[in-house]
Amino acid sequence: MKKTKLILVEDHELVRKGILSILQMDTSLEILGEFDRPRLAFDALKSGLNPDIIIMDISMPEMNGLEASKILEKEYPGIKVIILSMHKDEEYVLESLNYNVCGYVVKDSVADEIIVAIEKVINGGKFFSKVVIDTALNSYKGMKKEQKAKQAIQLTERELEVLNHISDGYKSQEIADKLFISERTVEAHRGNIMKKLQAKNMAELTKKAMTLGLIKNL
Repeated sequence: MKKTKLILVEDHELVRKGILSILQMDTSLEILGEFDRPRLAFDALKSGLNPDIIIMDISMPEMNGLEASKILEKEYPGIKVIILSMHKDEEYVLESLNYNVCGYVVKDSVADEIIVAIEKVINGGKFFSKVVIDTALNSYKGMKKEQKAKQAIQLTERELEVLNHISDGYKSQEIADKLFISERTVEAHRGNIMKKLQAKNMAELTKKAMTLGLIKNL
C-alpha cells in the first residue's frame, strides 16, 4: 500500500515531538522531515523532498503558517496543507478559510483529530475541527443578520452622504455648504437617519452605522 508522505513544520520542539509520536504510530504514514520554521521546509522542497501533505503550525517566527500556505499554493500546488493552531478565535479561523488550506486542526484536539484529518485530506476532502466549524458558522450567521439589518434600514443616497459627513465630525452648516443644501435640510436628514437607525444620540448613531457598514471605520 502506498504510504502518505508528510512534512511537519512546528517551532515548539515538545509539541513537534508529541505530534510526531502520534503520526509514527500510523503505519500508512511516512514522515519525510520535521522543521521548526517554514524557510527550512521550503529549502527541503527545493532540494527534492516531495510530500503529499504538510502539517504546519499557524504561529511561527519569520513567517506564519498562512503566509507559507500562500507560497505553497503558488509554487507547489500539488501539496496539501493542514494547519495546526492554538487559536480558536474568529480572526484566525476566517483568515485561514481565505487560503487554500485543506484542514485546520486545533492543537488541544490534535491527538483525536490529526489522523482523521490526514485521511480525509489525502482522499480529496477537507477537515476542520468542530470548534473551527462552529466559529465559521457563527460568523456567517452574524454576517447574514447584519445584512438583513442593513437591508431593513434603507437610507437614501443623500442620507448616506450626510451620515458619512456626520461621522467625519462636520457640523450641520459645514455639511450644508459641502452638499449645497440648507442647514435646515441637513437637520431634517439627520433626524430621519436617527429614526431609521433607532439611535438616541450621536455616539450610538455612529456605532450602529459602523456595525452595519454604512460608514467607514474611524
